[in-house]
Amino acid sequence: MKHLEFALALLAGGAAFADEPAHRWNAPIEVTQSGAFVTLPLPASAYGHSLAPGLADLRVVDAGGQRVPFAWLPLRDAQVQSQDLLQPTTAYPLPRRAAPGATLASPVEVLVQGDSIRVRRLGDGKAAKPDALSPGWLFDLGERKAGQPAPQRLRLAWSGPAEFGAGFDIDTSDTLREWRSAGSGQVMALASPAGPLVQRELPLPPNVPRFVRLVWRDAATAPQLTGAEAVTVKQITEVQDQPETLLIQPGSEPAAKTVPPVNALHFDLGGNLPVVTIELQLPPGTRVAPVRLQGRQRADEAWRELGSAVFYRIERDGTASRSPPHPLQTTVRYLRVLPDERSGALDPAGTSLTVQAHLARLVFARQGQPPYRLLAGAADAPNGALPIGTLVPQLDDERPRLGRAQLGPWAEVAAVAQEAAATERKAALRPWLLWGVLLAGVAGLGAMVWKLARGSVKVGAGPAP
Repeated sequence: MKHLEFALALLAGGAAFADEPAHRWNAPIEVTQSGAFVTLPLPASAYGHSLAPGLADLRVVDAGGQRVPFAWLPLRDAQVQSQDLLQPTTAYPLPRRAAPGATLASPVEVLVQGDSIRVRRLGDGKAAKPDALSPGWLFDLGERKAGQPAPQRLRLAWSGPAEFGAGFDIDTSDTLREWRSAGSGQVMALASPAGPLVQRELPLPPNVPRFVRLVWRDAATAPQLTGAEAVTVKQITEVQDQPETLLIQPGSEPAAKTVPPVNALHFDLGGNLPVVTIELQLPPGTRVAPVRLQGRQRADEAWRELGSAVFYRIERDGTASRSPPHPLQTTVRYLRVLPDERSGALDPAGTSLTVQAHLARLVFARQGQPPYRLLAGAADAPNGALPIGTLVPQLDDERPRLGRAQLGPWAEVAAVAQEAAATERKAALRPWLLWGVLLAGVAGLGAMVWKLARGSVKVGAGPAP
């Protein structure tokens, strides 16, 4: 009864958009968080009930069947953020020069033991006392592991004075024997009405070696250092709109003129989804599955090649490692997985497919009379969405205030379904009708030829003279 009332409401409101084709399906929209604009994430079922390319037939209507304006909510670009990773370093004060202009001595020595390097302080091994006349500092950044990024900056810490400005030169070395110049700079601490101004970081050259030597240009102006930290900048990419994760079980491939390959697994995603990645979930145990991937958008289309991949599940010491998701980046409804003949068949009962897809989200203005419904299932419908800038002019400002909604179960409009079934029957009978008309025409033409032939025989059969 509820569906009949809704169908009547659609007919009553049809005068407002009389040229709209009838929609076969509708689903209730439940607003879970109020807002002037409400966002509705589409489930995969919305793609399955849509019959127009690009979801053009989707409509949002209110309780009276009147259209509610909506737009597609664009995906937000991933944000890249920088994070400073701090690693303490070992700082050694440089010994005083033996004479003005003399070569700087090292406070430590390097001992190589196999593949490792050990740094030992010279003298009695004890830390040197702070020396106001020390020409500078030696910083040990530590031994880096393979693949570990080099620090980009050195952050100094000091105990005083309250205000100063000190210039310096930087040298770098791997062995403490040969030094390479790495530039110069200045650290400072100044007071101002707006607050203290502090510059405590030293830029390091790319792929900086282990040892960094800082030499003050005027030790009398230098601060009293208490330590230093190596700063490594890590770039973190934050995805704003995560793709939806769907778990799909294999099913039977629709009957076709050609027999599907042996051992092929067929997956129906429920609609033409914008797929980002797929991952084959294999049964317990160690398994390696090299496969070919095929896809299509309709059951009556030919399969197209999507590439190949190797999925695995390897068990060691009670733990399992799995292959990473395979990037696909395509719009597809049906996927066919063809295992390599040399690797054996896949067990349909224990194998499933994890799909990540960027499902669309629409945003509609909360106008008209609730409750709202989503319409779908009109193959000839024109695009019903507004440009997002037309519906929500200040989208970035509005995003934090957007309401939320979710879609309920789909229901079929009986009258539209009956009309669609009648159209399908007519389409199925049309070839037979054409054949009937063709055969009737051929029969009529044959009858005319036969009549003409008989008439010519009678005319030629008169009495002989």
